[in-house]
Amino acid sequence: MYGNVYNRHTEENENSSAESKQEQEFEYIGGRKFYNIDVSPYILPTDIEEVDRLHQQHFALKHICEGNYTAPIQNIIKPGSKLLDLGCGSGQWTLEMAQEFPYARVFGIDINTNFPTLIKPLNAHFIVGNVTEGLPWEDNYFDFVWIRYLCVGVKDADWQNLYLEVRRVLKPGGILEHHECDGLTEISGPKLKNFQNHFEEAMISRGLNFRLACQLSERVTNAGFKDAQSSYISVAVGKHGGKIGEIWATNLKAGTLSIKPLLAKLLKLTDNEYDSTVQYIFDYEVDEYKVYHNHHKVWAQKIQ
Repeated sequence: MYGNVYNRHTEENENSSAESKQEQEFEYIGGRKFYNIDVSPYILPTDIEEVDRLHQQHFALKHICEGNYTAPIQNIIKPGSKLLDLGCGSGQWTLEMAQEFPYARVFGIDINTNFPTLIKPLNAHFIVGNVTEGLPWEDNYFDFVWIRYLCVGVKDADWQNLYLEVRRVLKPGGILEHHECDGLTEISGPKLKNFQNHFEEAMISRGLNFRLACQLSERVTNAGFKDAQSSYISVAVGKHGGKIGEIWATNLKAGTLSIKPLLAKLLKLTDNEYDSTVQYIFDYEVDEYKVYHNHHKVWAQKIQ
């Protein structure tokens, strides 16, 4: 008879336990919030500063790619269609697609809760989940699945199973589109090259694939997708790339500064040395060497 009686102390204990468990998922290094490596291999911070950088990155990439997608999805998105943003981060892509296709339902899933929960279109839905542990939807559910820049959070060994899960939840005729940026710039100055080499070392130590971008077409084909259409866009970094090149350099600079707690130790640099080197790279070296890198994209269909 007492099973459903409200107990304030029990609730407080449960809330305290939940908060304690949540805090154990993260560690604070150099003033930035990172996932505990036992929880997620995600190598970038997961805090408000990173959300701001992700917003800037989204708008830069939307300009670079001339839109939010490359695949001809207008042919398959109809009233009642469902779209999925896999590893949605701040949720900006999800929100914009919900506005572009108000007659469809657009879902975003991410391990973190940096996406909006209250102010959003009615047809936008966000779910907390680790995409490498299976997708919480039935077979043949989605018409379009979108992935972008997830190589920093999904282990190389998990990509095959993740693609198979995407294929499972896609309807026959549904489309997967995946974008990644090559970890290495095509041209690098000596300081940038040194940073990239050590960042690759840090990624490999977590099981992440620094060069996944160059393998997208092969990977999706191996997972059973058909007629993979791949391409890349060369993105200039710095003033020599015009306004978008400057914005992209600013974004990369912010991203590089954000991982100072990880890279400074590998590079054997003090905090001040790290900051000044990053400033030199993105304010001068990228233009001196005309640095650029390639943004790779692929889309393919589930044929069954």
